Amino acid sequence: MCGRFVNLNKVSYLNKVFNFTVNKSIKNKLSFNIAPSQWTNIITNTKEFKLEYAKWGISFLDNKTNLMKNVINSRLESINEKNLFKESFEKRKCVIPANGYYEWVIKEKIKMPYFIHVPEREPLFFAGIWKFINFKESLHKLFSIITKPANNLTNKIHHRMPVVLSINEALNFLDTKNSNFLNINFSSNMEEYLEFYKVSKFVNNPSNNSIDCIREVN
Repeated sequence: MCGRFVNLNKVSYLNKVFNFTVNKSIKNKLSFNIAPSQWTNIITNTKEFKLEYAKWGISFLDNKTNLMKNVINSRLESINEKNLFKESFEKRKCVIPANGYYEWVIKEKIKMPYFIHVPEREPLFFAGIWKFINFKESLHKLFSIITKPANNLTNKIHHRMPVVLSINEALNFLDTKNSNFLNINFSSNMEEYLEFYKVSKFVNNPSNNSIDCIREVN
């Protein structure tokens, strides 16, 4: 899965990649510790590329329990089958700028965080889908990160991983004419460069947001 990530990509850099019309109200949303329900930058493509604020997690009413649930991840293997995700995957794709993500390993009942990234914390993008919070009342957006089975490296940490994308892959994923780009067997060119190391439990608290979140520890 993906339950926490880092985004240090400035609007100026993202604009060079996607050449979107710059909305001056959209500012850098840089963070070493983005958690579910927080707002961050996403890139959408309806009629043109746009950089927008969106809230992480798609809320829905569970008819079985009559309780609201918040879905932060969508499984690539079943995204075309579940009613909650299918239409968004067909019509409302997005990419989420990132520089790595966190995952936790449980050893002897202790959860230890790890930071998974590419060298030098180079930019990468997560594949995602979005929905309106409430189309009749608000055009603000919610998003979910698409996940897949972990590869041979990241499965040492967790059995799931986000679908990571290179710049070219992100452009292809957002291309409305390339609807079949992301299939259940997708493997990004970025995956061979992923690496990880242990970080401090400092990152466990979502309110902690500094470079200390990604400092390597023994």
